[in-house]
Amino acid sequence: MSPEAPPPFLGHDGAITLAAALVVAALTAGLAPLAATLAVLRTARATGTAPPAPPARILVLGHRLEGGAPSSIFVARLARAAELARAAPDARLLLLGGQTSPDAPAEAEVGRDWLAARGIAPGRIGVETRSRHTLENLANHRAAHGPAAGEALVTSRLHMHRALRMARGLGLSPAPVAAEEAFRLDLPGLLTEGFMVHWYVTGRTMARLLRRRAWLARIG
Repeated sequence: MSPEAPPPFLGHDGAITLAAALVVAALTAGLAPLAATLAVLRTARATGTAPPAPPARILVLGHRLEGGAPSSIFVARLARAAELARAAPDARLLLLGGQTSPDAPAEAEVGRDWLAARGIAPGRIGVETRSRHTLENLANHRAAHGPAAGEALVTSRLHMHRALRMARGLGLSPAPVAAEEAFRLDLPGLLTEGFMVHWYVTGRTMARLLRRRAWLARIG
């Protein structure tokens, strides 16, 4: 039998909620995505570089590869995860990220090799290689491991607010850990993340109001 095909990247519900997010943005004269953008900015500035207690598991969100190698954004996440792993030698690492470009390796596998080359024992590193974006990263992790205490979530500062909202929507409660030492303003990235959060909030609100169980199962 051929392997089961993955669900569409966007999907029918994703297209509907994207259209709804655009309508809400227009009806609010941009105030709804602006509010989301300010929330992204607050989280980006406030997130620390270490969890409050040594984690039992370190989750690392992937990032699109560049020529089959980790991007500078992914390297920053991996370097932070390596630092946490050395400080918490009993912690397991779990890299989340599948194949997001044709003929490219999975992000998680490339990240595992990067960490192993820098002295992190491969036996400590797990990989999730089926996901193509943040929501799938976290949903696949939850399906495989369930909610667990003592998890740290490593990602970029601008990405953190969206990742945390999605994680908490799925019933996860990781401690946020920023990849970068300090926040640096990236206006295009900030505006993009603000809209992505606005889209997620719009979709989740619609799913709850319409009682769409299939949508809620996907987005939390």
